[in-house]
Amino acid sequence: MVNPSVLAVQRAIGISVHTGWGACVVVAGSLRKPEIVANSLIELLDGAERFCFHRAAQLRPELVEEWLTRVRAKALARARTELASLLQHVGVGGIVAKEGAIPALDVVLAAHARIHAAEGLFYRDVFRAACQIPCRIIPPASLDITAVGKLPTRPWGREQKLAALAAWQVMSH
Repeated sequence: MVNPSVLAVQRAIGISVHTGWGACVVVAGSLRKPEIVANSLIELLDGAERFCFHRAAQLRPELVEEWLTRVRAKALARARTELASLLQHVGVGGIVAKEGAIPALDVVLAAHARIHAAEGLFYRDVFRAACQIPCRIIPPASLDITAVGKLPTRPWGREQKLAALAAWQVMSH
């Protein structure tokens, strides 16, 4: 029987983050000898909540912080529930997303482009908090998806390849 702590060293999760969802792939092995342990799409929020900063821009200013706090708690609870089975025997994670911090709310809500950026950072932070293991942020532009070929897992598109690459990268460092 393999010790679970040994498995944790040999497995990593990669998460490619999007507005309201993430492609989550648990890997073992290496890029040369890939093993996909798990592959899942996790939807955290839907409807108007999914575009939380867009919705916040429509609210009265005094309601924004409370609403975003409530939406974050809901997304975090969902992420923890959905990630629980994927994180068994996983030691590290790589989250494919942009780096940086969410600016002050008045700055975010003043420009549509900043609203989009804030949503990406919001979901990145939710997934990182939900993982409860060491996770490194990996910018998508730093990953070359052509390095990953077709693997016998579904779905297996661009987002899954990015997630898998991120996982292998953090596992090897």
